[in-house]
Amino acid sequence: MYIPPPKNIPLFDEKGEVQIEIGASTNSLYLTGSYAFSEKYALIANGSMSYPGLFKYSNYGNFILDYLLEGPIPYRSFEAGIGRYNLFSSSSGKILEVFVGAEYGLAYNLFERDDKINHLQGFVQVNTGKKINNFEIGWSLCVAYSSFHSQDVYYKSVFEKRNFIENRRFIDHLYFQVFHLEPLFFSKFGGERLQGFLRCGFNLTFPTTNPSLITTVGVEKGYTLIHLSMGLSYRFF
Repeated sequence: MYIPPPKNIPLFDEKGEVQIEIGASTNSLYLTGSYAFSEKYALIANGSMSYPGLFKYSNYGNFILDYLLEGPIPYRSFEAGIGRYNLFSSSSGKILEVFVGAEYGLAYNLFERDDKINHLQGFVQVNTGKKINNFEIGWSLCVAYSSFHSQDVYYKSVFEKRNFIENRRFIDHLYFQVFHLEPLFFSKFGGERLQGFLRCGFNLTFPTTNPSLITTVGVEKGYTLIHLSMGLSYRFF
């Protein structure tokens, strides 16, 4: 299960900038924060929680969770990173920045909380765009590698000499790794401090372990292929 939120794309200009964003996408609600703590380097953070859907489903992509708006949130994640901004900046308003970081995500069965899957991820993210007055447009590319741990819980009826004894609880563990490419396109518009934004992101996932093994736990299909989002961004100077 991998339901990534839209990436954090601050496009910093100078030291001391702080940006906070809140948004809703076709797979999650998310909150981001970023801070340019020096003239060259900045921090980013992103937290998200998926939900059973803006319409009916939890996420639109290769895998659709087909249940109504009920029960606990099935996926949550947090990521943080550090990077270099203003790698390329000119009077034309073009900006380039690069971040590296890590992410932790957790998904679980709505009806059996012990049935879960989590992952640890390392990523490199490149953001580039152009600013024209209070309008921004650009794209981002995230290259990531994730290690997943699946814990599947099931119950099996135990019989002894044809007599039913009990339902016993069993746990299966499965480990596998996945490579991700996540391009994203965005625009931001509004005032000098408060702006709205629109984003369209993609997730291309390539299992690096036995695909047939991964299919048994639904991970080959368990990711968001495309997500659209909108929200508000506020910039502190």
